[in-house]
Amino acid sequence: MKFRVTGGTDGVSGIDVGNRRYEAGDVVEMTSNKAEWLVERGLLVADSKWSADPEPEVEEAEPELDEADDETVEEDESSWQDNVEGDDL
Repeated sequence: MKFRVTGGTDGVSGIDVGNRRYEAGDVVEMTSNKAEWLVERGLLVADSKWSADPEPEVEEAEPELDEADDETVEEDESSWQDNVEGDDL
């Protein structure tokens, strides 16, 4: 069965099989029994489940607000200094 090296949790971990080194993204062929512990640890995934071109994430558009729904807060343009009398400084 074919498996793809995932790179593990850090995304860069490889595996050694026989006398060969396989890095993240490489395809390795081995029996399911031998690969089981590597799959459980997240280092391999069955090649049929791996997608070389994952579907792009689609950002949902924010709903448009009507003026009645507008929750913006107007800033007070006066500063704290405008509210303090000169004698109190």
